[in-house]
Amino acid sequence: MLQGLRTRVSVELVYGDKVVLDETGGKLLLLIERCGSILCAARSLGLAYSRAWDRISRIERILGEKIIDVRRGGRRGGGARLTSAGRELLARFLEAYRSVHGSDPVTEPVIGGNDSRPDILLYAGSNDPALQRLLGELRDRGLVVEAHWLGSLKGIAALVLGEADLAGIHVLDPGTGEYNRHVVEALGAGTELALIRGYMRLQGFVTRTPMGLEEIVEGLLSGRLRLINRAEGTGTRILLEHFLRQEARRRGIEARLSETIRGWDNVAHTHVEVAEQVARGNADVGLTVKAAASLYGLYFAPIAWEYFDFVTTRKLLSTNKIKAFLDIMCSERLHSILGSLPGYRVLSDTCRIIPL
Repeated sequence: MLQGLRTRVSVELVYGDKVVLDETGGKLLLLIERCGSILCAARSLGLAYSRAWDRISRIERILGEKIIDVRRGGRRGGGARLTSAGRELLARFLEAYRSVHGSDPVTEPVIGGNDSRPDILLYAGSNDPALQRLLGELRDRGLVVEAHWLGSLKGIAALVLGEADLAGIHVLDPGTGEYNRHVVEALGAGTELALIRGYMRLQGFVTRTPMGLEEIVEGLLSGRLRLINRAEGTGTRILLEHFLRQEARRRGIEARLSETIRGWDNVAHTHVEVAEQVARGNADVGLTVKAAASLYGLYFAPIAWEYFDFVTTRKLLSTNKIKAFLDIMCSERLHSILGSLPGYRVLSDTCRIIPL
């Protein structure tokens, strides 16, 4: 048995006590640089698209710098490229990897990530229980659907890169109280993107025992209650940060949320996962939709009704896959799905294209 033993050395770049880049992350950056696509790089590695974005976000959070430059226009007119900081990070990794292994970490050809996919609807964006049912309906009708729960902002980025066909978003503008249009307009892509009115849903805090908003906020700001958070770039986290900052100011507290609130860095990727973590006792409170709270029998303290809208490109509006999605959005089936879940509302302009 001992004769079969061999030595394997793994290369990692660390910052303080945190691993910034392991070998999977290094390969991811190398492949992004080679093919100009996060989706292409993820598929070449056999890595979930959402996990690839998670790795990028984690690196940027640790370093405090952007390592990916997202350029509008997809593979032929833009795409994902490393920033100067990203290239420097990759160069440091390759130098270390070559000194240990004597070769580059990736020698195989890359798998196309932005290739034509006329029969696949690739969704990237915010998670929503009602949307999951809608996508299930599309699958039942024979459409191949691939869903990645990236959060609102990363979903739009994936769409801009040409790596998604449809993104679901619910992004609050704290200055105006409006949702979604400002994010799309901020991209400067009003002539390229189409914003589709979706529906409204109710967000609130979930707990295992009945608590009012005052008690929940006090418990979070004092560190008495443990939070299960959502990832950066999600509409839910943007809403949570805005709400808690308002509450802290109202109480005369100058609080840095990441330092004050227990569990701030504990992240769930879906609304159901938030409810599950609270139900299991791994957290005391989380912000999620009412439908997820109902699923686990949790107490629900409402915060806000929000608009959950959809974004695609104007070119894709005429494709069969987006038409199939709009067929359900514009039908009585949507009313039936939303009516079967607590905390949803169909709007008078649901399914309409919103002028930008």
